[in-house]
Amino acid sequence: MKRLTFSLALAALPLATLAAAEGLATQAGQPSSPAGWMRGDGLRVDPELKLGTLPNGMRYVIRRNRTPPGEASLRLRIDTGSLNEAEDQRGLAHFLEHMVLNGTENVPEGDFVKRLERHGLRFGPDTNASTSFGQTVFKLDLPETDKDTLDEAFFLLREVAGRAKLDAAAVDRERGIILSEERARATPGYRQLLDQLAWLYPGQLLPQRLPIGATEVIRTAPRQRLVDFYRAWYRPERATLVVVGDIDPAEIERRLASQFGDWRGSGPAGIPADQGKPPARTTDARLFVDPAVAAGVSLNWIRPADLDPDSVAERTTDLEEQIAGAVLNRRLEKLAQRDDRPPFVSAGVGTSKMEETAETTAISAQARLGDWKSALAAIDQEQRRLVQFGITADELEREMTGVRAALQAGVASAATRSSNALAESLVGAVDRQSVVTSPADRLAFFETIAPRLTPESIHVAAKRMFSGSGPLLYMTLPRPAATREALLAAYDQSRKVAVTAPAAQARVAWPYGSFGTPGQVVERREFAEVGATSVRFANGVRLTVRPSSARKEQILVNVRFGDGRLAMDPARFSPEWALGSALTFGGTTKLDADAVNRALTGKLVGASFGIADDRFVLSGGTRPADFPVQMQLLAAYMTDAAWRPLGWERLRAQFASIHDRFESSPGGVLSRELGPIVRSGDLRWGIPDRSAMRTSTIAQGRQLVEPALRSGPIEIVIAGDITVGEAIAQTAATFGSLPPRPATRATPGPMRFPAPPATPITLTHKGRDDQAMAFIAWPTTGYSPETRQLARTLTLLGAVFQLRLTEELREKEGVSYSPGASHGASSTFRSYGYLAAQMEAPPTALDGFFKTAQRIAAELAARPVDADELNRARRPLLESIERARDGNAYWLGALEEVADDPFRLESIRTQRPDLEAVTPAALQAAARQYLATGKALRIKVVKGAPAPATAAAAVTTKGNGKD
Repeated sequence: MKRLTFSLALAALPLATLAAAEGLATQAGQPSSPAGWMRGDGLRVDPELKLGTLPNGMRYVIRRNRTPPGEASLRLRIDTGSLNEAEDQRGLAHFLEHMVLNGTENVPEGDFVKRLERHGLRFGPDTNASTSFGQTVFKLDLPETDKDTLDEAFFLLREVAGRAKLDAAAVDRERGIILSEERARATPGYRQLLDQLAWLYPGQLLPQRLPIGATEVIRTAPRQRLVDFYRAWYRPERATLVVVGDIDPAEIERRLASQFGDWRGSGPAGIPADQGKPPARTTDARLFVDPAVAAGVSLNWIRPADLDPDSVAERTTDLEEQIAGAVLNRRLEKLAQRDDRPPFVSAGVGTSKMEETAETTAISAQARLGDWKSALAAIDQEQRRLVQFGITADELEREMTGVRAALQAGVASAATRSSNALAESLVGAVDRQSVVTSPADRLAFFETIAPRLTPESIHVAAKRMFSGSGPLLYMTLPRPAATREALLAAYDQSRKVAVTAPAAQARVAWPYGSFGTPGQVVERREFAEVGATSVRFANGVRLTVRPSSARKEQILVNVRFGDGRLAMDPARFSPEWALGSALTFGGTTKLDADAVNRALTGKLVGASFGIADDRFVLSGGTRPADFPVQMQLLAAYMTDAAWRPLGWERLRAQFASIHDRFESSPGGVLSRELGPIVRSGDLRWGIPDRSAMRTSTIAQGRQLVEPALRSGPIEIVIAGDITVGEAIAQTAATFGSLPPRPATRATPGPMRFPAPPATPITLTHKGRDDQAMAFIAWPTTGYSPETRQLARTLTLLGAVFQLRLTEELREKEGVSYSPGASHGASSTFRSYGYLAAQMEAPPTALDGFFKTAQRIAAELAARPVDADELNRARRPLLESIERARDGNAYWLGALEEVADDPFRLESIRTQRPDLEAVTPAALQAAARQYLATGKALRIKVVKGAPAPATAAAAVTTKGNGKD
């Protein structure tokens, strides 16, 4: 069985969230499905699944699911990946993933994606594929489940399965696309991964078989080598088709037999490669030095992979180890939250299985620059504390409470899980060779074994986690400030420090149950057209709520206040880069961040902070049972934020590595510099330079946000599994009880697109010589009542531009993996917008990109698009709107200010009709107005030394466009 992985990334309820997502086990003693191929000792397959195997050996799993209604997700999994490549085939599993979508017996080269676009699928979000070490997966998310769409989807997947042409000329054209993808992935993090895998798994196949492969093989492999791999591995006995959605399982089963029943393998079948086994090793160390990596250190224990089949016993063992890891993660996070100097920026432990190569437990820490020894000592001593003394009863109770809460929520939300998520989880289960169980069975199993989980059993699991060879020490540094010998010596020194047993922690009470007298509603309005209700409380707080049963157990909350970026100085860098962590990691005056988490044990709530153009936003997500506490948590941050410097300092300590990572790739540099450039040097959209980050303090963020926390209008938008009455009652008890807040608003100032320089702006990065990016943009207009239809026409024009750019640069020229184009229109600065295109490519191709983009712009202005191209651009946009509206997140943004600005409701109502009304003539007119002006801003990002001044300075003196 392939075991689960846990890590510090799931900080608040790490184990609970993972338990719900992965499905720990089912009721002990239940038999496997007698007719299916998914089996595990003592585990019962989810009865909602229909399993089967065709006579040719192809397996399938089908599940009816009506969330979202009228949609379906299909996944064709081929049981092979890069680990089955020979030395001269390195990268061909991934190459084939591209090629089987690029010309088959019945679909000409370039037509695969076009056919799907005509049915409303977008390349990327709805049509995609992926290759990993052990599998290749082709993905279709269908916006409709009518006969025509299903016919097309099954036909195209059957073409993938056994009918690829692998035309030699098409193979040669695709080489450039694969190499472009390789360039995009060639980051310092990727280089570190290669080094670390080679160090941890010497003599094994995995470090030599990363899916992107070897560039020399990609450049030179003859067609026949791809054919050989295709015939060896793309075979029905290695294929599983997953279909989840608003479908009739019996009808899908008939389709499967009809469409795939004649599929046969050709030639000899492939034989899985011997991956090797981890050698026995004693403690050793390795350093990896790269200017763009953060300082970090890890301890690794490696043992042979656990290949036992899925079973109740295996899952019980997994759960015990996960609890041990979750306890250690919480202890590490508490160390990172110390008010005095913490020993590290962050740390965490995780157990993973790398295919069938090995099982590894790693405890890692990101160190403060220049202080790796403290990080190493802390993780070593906390690991030894766990192994020597185990866990306390209160720690076990906390994790068990979290697991139970998540599993209970999983049962309550089972009927409205999305088809996409279910399909992905099924593919993951097939890859892990594990049994998919129902949420109810998972909860029942947990309650069955819970009485048997004790501090003693978790202590045994902790010892088991850290068995095997090791520890193997691995350290990353941005500069050569240590040696292997120094790392081993520091570890030996730490091992001499005795550890003591952990102290039991007292329970923490939640002190924010009351905020005063609940507020009174003084105004109520119904918006039946969108299913929303809006009320205003006597203190001025506005609440808009949209109940929906589309996602059971999900409630999303946005608390909007203040003026966001409008409150900032355009001539100064924004503190936004660190504010998200600063506010929530600072806790409240009554509880630090760790105490907040402990007080809310078993509560599925959250809090995050962000900045929009015109508002600050506190956000959370919860379930109905915890909704009162969710509102109390957000209100506590609104009224009682402590502004402890912990979160800010954690980020500030990384300022050098943050910029080193940006500068390590052209994409990183462009993302750092673009915001101010396209806004005539406005630094509110910029990332502070090194000096500004180094000297920054939390006081800068507090000075900006705290006045808005204390006064000014509050608007709350709630969407999800909630009643209007409950939303009003809990808002009244929290935000509605606050003192009156005056309704003052900042007025947007001017925002201008820059007057483009005569030559491209040149930015530089520190990555590979062959890595470069190009960006081009034309000023347009914003989104307002006067420009509504025009802005949506421009959105559709951007989608057409994307189609043509992809056709030219990816399909015809094979120069770039993912060229992109889109239009953006500001609703805050209502005359500001731009249509942009960009591409990653070798430096020699950048001028060609500009010529191609400008030629496309000229062609769109000169001639109307044809009906087919318009349909392929428009239909995926329309389908994406419907898909978004089925969820809750869309409504959080759409319902902002709906009670005070009639244009908001108009925007919702007209979104589809406006796009449907766009004609070829309207697109041509928009292109003539904005793309044929010769006013395009061009940016190149190439390898080189950084310029002494910021790129934004080149565009600060002149503007183009209205405010």
